[in-house]
Amino acid sequence: MTSDDWSALDAAARAAAVGQLRLAVVQVVAAVGAGIALTYTARTFRLTRRGQVTDRFTKALERLSSSEPYVRLGGVLAMEQIVQDAPDQGDHAARVLNSFVRKHAQAAATSRLEATKLAEKPDEHVQEALRALTVERPRGGSRVPVSLARLHLRKVQLVDAHLHGALLEGATLRDADLRGAKLKGADLTGTDLTGADLTGADLSSALGLTVAQLLQAGSLLGCRLPAAVAADSAVAARLTPRV
Repeated sequence: MTSDDWSALDAAARAAAVGQLRLAVVQVVAAVGAGIALTYTARTFRLTRRGQVTDRFTKALERLSSSEPYVRLGGVLAMEQIVQDAPDQGDHAARVLNSFVRKHAQAAATSRLEATKLAEKPDEHVQEALRALTVERPRGGSRVPVSLARLHLRKVQLVDAHLHGALLEGATLRDADLRGAKLKGADLTGTDLTGADLTGADLSSALGLTVAQLLQAGSLLGCRLPAAVAADSAVAARLTPRV
């Protein structure tokens, strides 16, 4: 509005125009204030949530270090819940759980005498930690490769487990349940698969896998294998049901 336009207005029109201007200024100031308040609230929420997650993480670590198996089991479940609630903490939780498994699982036997002293199956808290390590992550969660090399994991339950890039070199997976497991890129060099159920498992890009290992497995029905071993006639015969 020019000065001439303003002069042409009567008193009532001028008052109305001033009122509208003041209202517009108030609305702008209110909007800016609301934006600042919202930003501050969001920042406070993030800091509070981060503090809560850190507190839960610390308590879960304390449980994992307990001498009581049932308390350690509670720590595993608490760590898994943290991953579900805060996917950005997935890598940290996975590293902790992997270290927990390596500490509490037995080492694979290097002699027949050692083999006679090994457990029939993993302890419950080790089994639960493995399950938590290998389940499908929430959207937005990442995954670090699981390291189970040279561990004794006979009869472990890893149905539908996600073992992409897992290090299984020299591990004992005798009679393990690996139905539907996904082992793309996993290192299976020297892994003992005797009696393992590989029904529907995806080993299409597994490393170090041999015909001898597969022929010792319990089931290969529907298993996806690298072309080099799938071409073996004895292996191929076990990939489909017998008529």
